[in-house]
This record gives sequence, structure tokens and C-alpha cells, in this order.
Amino acid sequence: MKSKSIRRCLLAFLAGMLLLAPAARADMGPKPEVTIRVRNAPEGELYLDLLARGTPASEPYPNSEAGDYDPAIAEHLHSLEGDGWVLAYSTGVSGRAPVFGSVHPQAGLTWRFSYSGLPEAFRVAAATAESAQASETVYTRRYVDTIIYDWESNTVRPATPYPLYFTVQLLATLIPTLLLEGLVLWLFRFREKRTWLTFLAVNLVTQVGLHIFCGSVLAVSGDHPIYYVLTLLLPELVVWAAECAAFALLLREHSAFRRWSAALCANLVSFALGFFPLHLLAPVLQGL
Repeated sequence: MKSKSIRRCLLAFLAGMLLLAPAARADMGPKPEVTIRVRNAPEGELYLDLLARGTPASEPYPNSEAGDYDPAIAEHLHSLEGDGWVLAYSTGVSGRAPVFGSVHPQAGLTWRFSYSGLPEAFRVAAATAESAQASETVYTRRYVDTIIYDWESNTVRPATPYPLYFTVQLLATLIPTLLLEGLVLWLFRFREKRTWLTFLAVNLVTQVGLHIFCGSVLAVSGDHPIYYVLTLLLPELVVWAAECAAFALLLREHSAFRRWSAALCANLVSFALGFFPLHLLAPVLQGL
């Protein structure tokens, strides 16, 4: 009976992983990304870029739209460079990968920059045909971030305060995990109140630890199955070990082997099938 239960869990895990298997692609997986929304924008056309520490690249990257600039606005934007600050998109930072994006806004005065060369810390640079300014504050981004730049006050702030951002992300993984692992626990015939209270407490602790460890990378891991596996495999092993120890030490119901088997199977199922709710929620989480 014990070996049959373990085999069934392993088969469920393998079936879930086959469902996640995608076609191989070059340069796959999500990249760091920052979305900037401008408030109190000036009249007329507005260009926006990121000022990063470094030295200018010998020539702009081909994706930098250098031939599509209004000369007056471009001149004002480049006037913000100097003292070790370089426009990460328009000029490029020497020795670093390119930044993808545009100095031109998307719909609704929104700019988006991404890819491997995206600086971790930057100042927002903005220019019109009449003037230019750069935020005094050096903003340190999350892996995926949405920020607000106010032209009038020349300030930058996160679109979603960190406590709310963390709470939404936590609930996005905690609720599916409780549902999936709770079902496994029920199928293993755990019924006592002490068992379920321990189950809730342990999962809350491990999920908080998972989010602290992964940060905003977790918000984009649902974009691609392979990236999901690479992001969460090692943390999931730590979570599994912690839950096995907690179940073995704190539960009184059934044998130690069944408690260990329940923790193993619950984590296999939540790891394999947890991709799907996270995949659906990833666009929402990235917009926070």
C-alpha cells in the first residue's frame, strides 16, 4: 500500500512535467523589465530614457532608434549625460548588453525597457523640445517593476507599495498551494484539527520564505515552464525538506512514513501543477 501511494504521486508528478514541456527556443525565458508611467507630463512630445552609471558605448546599439529622433529633443535628452551617467537605451553602456525599449511613449504615456542590459539602479531622464531633467533619486528596481515618474516634482516612486506588492504575490501562490496540497493531505486520510493547523502554519512560513528568497523573479516565473522549473526547483527542495521535518516532528496522526510520504507527494503535485495558476496570474503580477 505504501509503495503504491508513492508510485501514484510520482506518476502524477511526471504527468504534470510532461504538460509543462515546451518547444526549445533560443534566448528563452523572461528578462528584467521596468515599466514607467508619467504623471503631470508637459505639453508636447516627451522622450524618456534611463541614466545609468558607466561609460558610453562606442556606438549605439542597432535597436536604439537613433535615426528616428527629433533632433531638438534628442539633444536635450543627451545633455543630461555626464559625470559618469549614460543613457542606457539611447547611448548604451560600454561592456553591457543592450536595453530594449523606446524613448517614444506607448499608449497612455507609458514607457517600457527590458532585456539583459537593463540597469539595476538608474535615474529617469526626460526631455521635451524646450527642456530636460533627470530625477535626483537613484531608483533600484525589482526584477520586474512598474514605477511612476512625476514630471512636475521630478520624483520617482513604485506604482505599488512594497507591502501590498508582497502580499498580492504571496496570496497568488499561497492559495493554490493550500488547495492542491490540502487535497493530497485529505487523500492520505489526515483528519485531525492539529494536522490541519500545522499544515496551514508550515505552508504560510515556507511561502513567505519562498517569496523573500525569489523576490519579484517569482512574478514572471509563470511566463515559461522551463524558467518556472529553474527558478523554483532548488527552493522547492528546501521547502519539501522543511515540511517533511515539520510533519514528522509535529503531527501525531498516522505513521511517520505516511506523514513523510504525504509531504513528498503534496510538494510534487503543487510544484508540477502550480505552474498553471501562476501562468494565468503572471501578467497581473507583472503589472503591479
